[in-house]
Formats: sequence, C-alpha cells, structure tokens
Amino acid sequence: MGELMSKFMTLEDHFARLHPVRPEHDAARLLWQDRLAPELTTMEEERKAVIKRATMHTVATAAFIVALVFAAIIAFGFEAIFPFGIFAGIVGIFIACAAVWMPVFSMKSQTKQLVVGAACEPFGFTYSTLHQDLSGVSSLRSLGSWVNANKSAVFSKGNEPPTPAFERLKTVGLMPSYDSRKFEDLIEGVRADAAFTMVECKLTEQQGSGKNRRTVTKFQGLLLNIEYPERFLGRTLLARDGWWSWGRKNGMQQVQLVSKELEDAFTVYSTDQVEARTLLTPDRMERLIALERHFKGSKLRGVFEEGHLTIALEADNQFEAGSIFKPLIDPARYVETLTEIGLICDLIDGFLTRDWYKDKI
Repeated sequence: MGELMSKFMTLEDHFARLHPVRPEHDAARLLWQDRLAPELTTMEEERKAVIKRATMHTVATAAFIVALVFAAIIAFGFEAIFPFGIFAGIVGIFIACAAVWMPVFSMKSQTKQLVVGAACEPFGFTYSTLHQDLSGVSSLRSLGSWVNANKSAVFSKGNEPPTPAFERLKTVGLMPSYDSRKFEDLIEGVRADAAFTMVECKLTEQQGSGKNRRTVTKFQGLLLNIEYPERFLGRTLLARDGWWSWGRKNGMQQVQLVSKELEDAFTVYSTDQVEARTLLTPDRMERLIALERHFKGSKLRGVFEEGHLTIALEADNQFEAGSIFKPLIDPARYVETLTEIGLICDLIDGFLTRDWYKDKI
C-alpha cells in the first residue's frame, strides 16, 4: 500500500513528509531536481539492462545444468545421482552465475553512493559506502582477476575502523568479542562546530566445532563519534541494561538520573556524578531515544570521556537507499535518507547547543 501511494506522490508530497522543516531542505530539493533525478534517470536504463542480462544468463545456465543432471539420471539412475549430483548442479549454477550478478551489486553500491551522498551534501557532510570497486567484474575470468588483485581485502578478517568510535567503545567494554569485522556507510562532517563520524559496523564470531560450527553475528549497527569542543572531567557510561561489568570493575559509581522514566530505560555509571547528571538531562536523553526509535535499534550504549561522545546502536542495515530491483527515480529513497541524517543532527544539536528544533519527538 505504501509503495502504491509513493508511486502517485509528487516531489512536493515527498518533501512535505519531512518533519521538522530544516534550512537544508531547500537546497536538498534543488539538488534532487537539478542533479540527482537526471543522473538516476540515466542510470535507470542501465539498471534494467544489467538485471535483464544477469537474469537471462542465469536462466540459460540453470537450464543447461538441469539438462545435464537429467541426462546423468537417465544414464546412471536416480539413486546414483541423488543427492550429491543434484547438490553439485545447484553449486555449479551458483558459481557459473555469480560473476554476472556482480554488475548488479556494483550498480546498487553506485546508487547508494549517489543518493546518500547527495542527501549529505546540503548539510555539508560527506559519505562513502566503503565498498570495494567491482565495476569491472562481469565474468568468471574478470572476477578471478579482481580477486587476484585484491587478495588482501578479500581474505582479510576485517578492514581498519574508519572512525575512533570502535576502539573507544571497545576500550570501555561496550563492544562484544569477535573474530571478524566489517565497516560500511561512513558519514563524516562538522555540526555545531563539532567534528563527527558515523559508520555501520558488523562483528561476527565463529562458534562451536565440527558440524555445529557456525558464524554468529555479535554486533550489527551504528557507531557514532562526536568530538566535543571541551574535555570532560570524568568518564561516563550509559546503556540499556546488561553492559556494566566493566564499570563496576573500574571503580565507577551508578548515577541516579533526575527522571524515573529515563532511569528505568538506561543505566548510567560515572566517575563524576555531577558532570554525568549535567550531561544527561531529560531532553538530551530523548535525543538518544528518538535515534534508537527511528532506526528500530536496541541496546544503545555510549561513553563520554576526554573530548568525545561515542555511541553504539544495534540496528539492521541503514542508508540502503532502496532496492536495486525497483525503479531508481523515487524521491522516497532520498527523503528517507534526509530524515535519517536529520536525526543525527538532532542528537548533535541536543548535546552541543541549546538551539535545536522543536517537536522532534
């Protein structure tokens, strides 16, 4: 129903859904009209062609391998082929078709870079998907050449953190154990005279052994680091319940918040009780809750220390800019990203200024 309504909405209808209205939205609207929409229109024809080519190749390959499997069944009997021969056929289809779908995924990455990057621009922020460039891969041979040229990236257990948030949260015990890490969707900028970075992070760990060995996702969500103009006097940790062994072991004391509702929602430990209560006022805590609510996140936690506020929020993939299997020229993709960026601005404004917009929550 929502997609059907979006199809008949005008650009003004889409922008009317943005709340609150921000000064940056006028520039964002012009950017869509003058640059983003024309570029997406050009890419739309290419998108259709790339998906059609990949689909036709997959169908043809699948038909050929299925025919081979049936021929083998006729020649050697069903019992001789099942189940390993059928499984081998499925794997063969996957391997033979993997490379031809690379241009589709490459275009998805390019679309995300274009849409999210454009949404960041009116705010003065920059964006990078942090994805590997797969634009030259379209066959098994080119895929092999790409893997050979990018061995370190392909076989690495994780790229370097593009933000100090990861190490800062890890140091104070607010990140879980892991053996592989991945970062994508980096947003950087300055807001209220404070530099910030935000990135998506995924941590995985191999657990079990033998047949029970499996990959478990230990963390997936957003990491946000805001550099304060002044240093904090103490160290303050806040979180939903369940992250307090580190604080207790390091001589920190629990902070009693002024709001009973917020105290039930968060647990706070600090080395400076007065500073913690000054920082975590009800209106500022509401900024955190609004961020968590919009991203459908959970287990929000963070640390105020030295000159930074660093936050982790567990959530599904964000900043996806829509599906590559749907038309690219959809303002809803762009407007949703503007909304998400606006929430980041709200949080920074709420902690660093007293001049944030009204009626956010």
